[in-house]
Amino acid sequence: MMKKKERNIKIMRKTFEELEAIKKKLNCHTLYSWSRYKTYKTCNYEYFLKYVKRVKEDRHDSIYGISGNVCHNVLEKFYGKEIEYDQMLDAYENELLTMNLADLKYDRTDEEKNKKIAEKYEACIRHFFQHHQIINKKVEIERFITVKVGSFYLQGYVDFMFKEGNKFQILDWKTSTIYTGKKILAEQGQLVLYSEALRQLGVPLENIVAKWCFLKYLTVEVPQANGKIAVRNIERNDIGNSLASNLKMWLKKAKYSEDDIDSYISTVILTNSLDCLPDDIKSKYKISDCFVEIELSEEIIDDLKKDIVETLIEINKKEMEYLKTEDENVFWSDVTNENSYYFATLSGYSANLHKPYKEYLDARDMFKNKKEKETDEDDDLSWLNEL
Repeated sequence: MMKKKERNIKIMRKTFEELEAIKKKLNCHTLYSWSRYKTYKTCNYEYFLKYVKRVKEDRHDSIYGISGNVCHNVLEKFYGKEIEYDQMLDAYENELLTMNLADLKYDRTDEEKNKKIAEKYEACIRHFFQHHQIINKKVEIERFITVKVGSFYLQGYVDFMFKEGNKFQILDWKTSTIYTGKKILAEQGQLVLYSEALRQLGVPLENIVAKWCFLKYLTVEVPQANGKIAVRNIERNDIGNSLASNLKMWLKKAKYSEDDIDSYISTVILTNSLDCLPDDIKSKYKISDCFVEIELSEEIIDDLKKDIVETLIEINKKEMEYLKTEDENVFWSDVTNENSYYFATLSGYSANLHKPYKEYLDARDMFKNKKEKETDEDDDLSWLNEL
């Protein structure tokens, strides 16, 4: 068990009455949310179902969103002093049992694939709750913020925030696959928006740090033969396999016997831990929770704000048009092979309600049936009987 450290926390949640008072003070009719904006950007028709028609979701078997909320809640309870460090894993396991009883899925279409993902995903989360490095700062959880973007106001709750020196740190816990490259740019909007909220409160941009903590990963500083350090983000369930080659090199350099090297490597892989290694080898590696920091600049913030304004104007125009025509095609957005995974695995709406998704499935099935029929015709050798 990690040594207990003092944790200070202030949790702020707004009531309906408080939100109404805030809107009155800001002189705005609507407080938009990031999720509302993001839903529209993901799928116009899903926005239509959720925010215009107010249709309840009819698919509740995806585990990802629920599991993410569970992990957030466990961390909130820990930093809120409701549970101790060594109780986090039990809290997660209890919720995991409930999720499994509800038959929630990581993959809705392939049971074997679902099992493999579950084993890997849950092993990583368990490891996080057993080895999370406590942030020993005065923190705020679910800090309510408002952001003025053009003539619009957005509201939100920052997962986790603390001050370190003169830096304000905004942190978002993520249970997803780690973001890299273009994925960082595609997903950083919410952190950028929350950073702008702090800036509008008077915090200089250079004093704001925004980052994700990816629970399924840890960061390892891996020493190289040339004396340099390679920083690697690896999945928590695969520590041994990921570091085996590098470990073997250093054990050889330290003149350990082949038998000892094989034994150490096997144990590291079996236990998924470096604890079995000699101190002279283990001390070479620095392991920490996995953080990915985003770049913040005036240009990045302005580009996001411009897109939000244009998107909300477009939304309002479409909502007005729909009120006049009641034509849902105003919000129609095609489902393609490129975005079909979202609707198959993550969306809360089935094809029974999401018409573009149904159209996509029908077209796919029609094409599949046509190909099967053509194959059957090609394999039909009955014409030989006529010779």
